[in-house]
Amino acid sequence: MLQQTQVKTVLGYYERWMQRFPTVKALAQADDADVLHAWQGLGYYSRARRLLSGARAVTERHAGKLPRDIEALLALPGIGPYSAGAIASIAFGLPEPIVDGNVVRVLCRLFALRGDPARAPLKQELWRLARELVPADKPSEFNQSLMELGATICTPTSPRCTECPVAKQCRALALGMERELPQLAKRRAPTEVATAAAYVRRGDTVLLRQLPADAPRWAGLWVLPFAELSRTERAPKGAVRALAEIGLEAAAETTLREVRHTITRFRITLSVVSCTLAGRKSRSVTFFTRRQVEQLALPSAHARILAVLW
Repeated sequence: MLQQTQVKTVLGYYERWMQRFPTVKALAQADDADVLHAWQGLGYYSRARRLLSGARAVTERHAGKLPRDIEALLALPGIGPYSAGAIASIAFGLPEPIVDGNVVRVLCRLFALRGDPARAPLKQELWRLARELVPADKPSEFNQSLMELGATICTPTSPRCTECPVAKQCRALALGMERELPQLAKRRAPTEVATAAAYVRRGDTVLLRQLPADAPRWAGLWVLPFAELSRTERAPKGAVRALAEIGLEAAAETTLREVRHTITRFRITLSVVSCTLAGRKSRSVTFFTRRQVEQLALPSAHARILAVLW
């Protein structure tokens, strides 16, 4: 949960998650929909799917207990070097390194390492240094301290060097380069994407569709039927097209709301258009009451829309 999400956001989700799935076996036995619903609001839903896949693998291969061996951890779906190092050092006290964004920043400054830390060979060098530094007797304390140092003192833009416990050993500080390192690649400007969603009411229910498991975005989640707009396409036409794609004939009425949200490198404008069905050809669509919607996994943007329009 902490990957790509701030601690203050995670706390409530973590507590609710642990109440719902208190053990690895409990998670492994859960339905995909229940897991996605519990994750709703955290975004990057692939993380929840990897957790579920990992729990099922642990149950099948290791009787529901995480293996202590680093290679066995790395063999589990969804676990890479960072997660394996975190589990091995913090849970099991093994001298394995952790390299996250905070650690990258600390090491690049401490050793005055130039270059893009996301690319080899510097990436490999950072892992080598982290492995060399982690002590055998207190790997958990060391790794957590290193991450905390990067999060609170050795910050990206305004490092508090006068408060740093390793300031005297910091080569970047000695060279006056503490604000120049690490040399991260410039982020690309987010791609603007315009979309339109159809809002169809029937009494006290609203029409939603479930995206397929191979959808490029929000796979398996329930959404208002939506479509990406071409440069010249207007929102009403796009909303009608979104309904046609699931076998529904409709007429667009008015644009009710415009919502902006960001997913990875995409900045999405979602125009919500009120539509009326003219015919029904598909049996796969479903209307839901507000109480039923509360039990479904929806992207945050669509959940916010429904909360406002209901």
